[in-house]
Amino acid sequence: MVGVTSVVGTTASVIGQAQAAKAQNKAIAAQAEAVAEENRLSASADMFERDRAARREQARIRTAAGEAGLGLNSGAITQLLMDSAMQNELANQRTLANRESRDKANEAEANSMYSKVQSPTLLGAGLQIGASAASGWSGVQDAKLKVQTKTKQKAKG
Repeated sequence: MVGVTSVVGTTASVIGQAQAAKAQNKAIAAQAEAVAEENRLSASADMFERDRAARREQARIRTAAGEAGLGLNSGAITQLLMDSAMQNELANQRTLANRESRDKANEAEANSMYSKVQSPTLLGAGLQIGASAASGWSGVQDAKLKVQTKTKQKAKG
């Protein structure tokens, strides 16, 4: 009976370890997903704000050109407008590159956290349960030997 209880206890422990590991992995995945979404939203907001700022700058350039009596097709005005658009595009590319870098760092951190999760392997679980069963069997055999020894001593005595 003691051996069976030991095996059942070990099996329950292994199942508990597996469930805890599964819950940890789920929490790590949820955290990684939340950080990725935060990175996406932050990059989108930065790009949106930068686009708005570029449109305001281009409007100021057009307004100043109109007030100065210059045509919008003037070489200098066209150059200023193209420079503004190019600077905005470069800033947006930097934002995307930074987001990719943050996403990779987030992924690396999640992978590091996954590696620290203690999840029992099938072999490890089998060995734990087998060792428990062997220990229980050994205890039963010892008890049988003691009973046999006492029985032999009573028969002699």
